Amino acid sequence: MLKYKSLLFVFAGTLLLSSGCVKETYFGKSTFKKILYLTVSNETGTTAINQDSLIIRLNVDANADLTKLFVDSVQLSTYAELTPGVRVPQDFSKPVPYTVTAEDGSKAVYTVMVTKQSANPQISNSNFNEWYTPAGKNYKQPGLNASTEWATGNDGVVSLSTANTTPIEIAAGDLAAQMVTKDLGVLAQLTGQRMGAGTLFTGTFKLDLANPLNSAKFGIAYTSRPKSFTVSYKYAPGTVYKNGNGQTLNKLDSCDIYLLLENRDGQVVKRAATAWFRSPDKVDNLTKITIPLVYGTLPVGSPGYQLPTNGLFAEANDPVTHISIIFSSSASGAKYEGAVNSTLVVDNLVLNY
Repeated sequence: MLKYKSLLFVFAGTLLLSSGCVKETYFGKSTFKKILYLTVSNETGTTAINQDSLIIRLNVDANADLTKLFVDSVQLSTYAELTPGVRVPQDFSKPVPYTVTAEDGSKAVYTVMVTKQSANPQISNSNFNEWYTPAGKNYKQPGLNASTEWATGNDGVVSLSTANTTPIEIAAGDLAAQMVTKDLGVLAQLTGQRMGAGTLFTGTFKLDLANPLNSAKFGIAYTSRPKSFTVSYKYAPGTVYKNGNGQTLNKLDSCDIYLLLENRDGQVVKRAATAWFRSPDKVDNLTKITIPLVYGTLPVGSPGYQLPTNGLFAEANDPVTHISIIFSSSASGAKYEGAVNSTLVVDNLVLNY
């Protein structure tokens, strides 16, 4: 382990020395002028940015006033500037042009197109038929492109193994999402992370090596109030259950399928509704289940894992701002526990209103 750390320090030192020999103006002024990320006030779901057509599409709350919205966050190419700027109100009842100016003065004009969310919205690609290959990767992710509302833990797993959330064909032209719990080996065991559960969730995943549990960001913007959700699933629990240190435990694995509605106000997160299904049972064929949402506090005697970690529940009149939908092949995957080869397949998620 010390040898690997020494090599990292040598590599980092080499980079610092070499970068110190290059003047800031060596490469000239930057020509890059992309909008990499953008959100608008009252947005629901995720933003779709087409870098070829320079068209940006997004949805906002059904009750939003399109004439008074504004860009509330944006990420641009380094040294680029945006006009109009952040938090400048615009009339989004029609397409709005946004100009990105590169450091060298060259410009790109994006068109932002906003539509109102329907009264009973569904999550895009909830039949899991669409998959794409991220730039520079050798595995697929659910969605048409990087603007997808779905994320997986694949980016963390592939450093030691192969992707464990993948598309699987269940009929001609009909795909589903398959998640498999993997034993990631002795290198992962050194940090107590030997078992890697297959996961699929609404949100984003950006690998944080310093704090791996911080890599997954659950939840997307959403404002509706479904009564339940339906999904088809099958599950085969593995037989050898291990913890993050590689120890074999006398435990049964379970799949986890759950949906949380939340009210997020800054750093304060309150649970608005809960729908949870956890089961160790083997299910050989895709089976449709419907799980009701419980709004407000959960009944006395509810399993501890269903309770919000901060203990906060939303009031009845608090608005819903986010939805988190999570699938996992091992219920204790966040603890790096699970049975080798536990396999969960899900298809055709529907929100019921």
